[in-house]
Amino acid sequence: MDQTTLIRDFLQRRFRSPQLATLQPDTKLFSTGIVDSFGVLELIAFLEDTFHIVIDTATHDLLEFDTLEQIEQLVSRQREGA
Repeated sequence: MDQTTLIRDFLQRRFRSPQLATLQPDTKLFSTGIVDSFGVLELIAFLEDTFHIVIDTATHDLLEFDTLEQIEQLVSRQREGA
């Protein structure tokens, strides 16, 4: 399963919002309240476990987790730097 599918599936399973049924790369997650700050922490834990990366929350803004596209870019950068 590719990176996008894994992240999309996690978001749809964990955050049961009607807007996630048609999740697009630019669907706003955090800024619209679909995912709250605790949810971002769960998302980070999932990303770290799934992709074997470390995301230092002190160096990342919460808005970096606002869309699927931004999350994918973050994961890709972290994987390249590992």
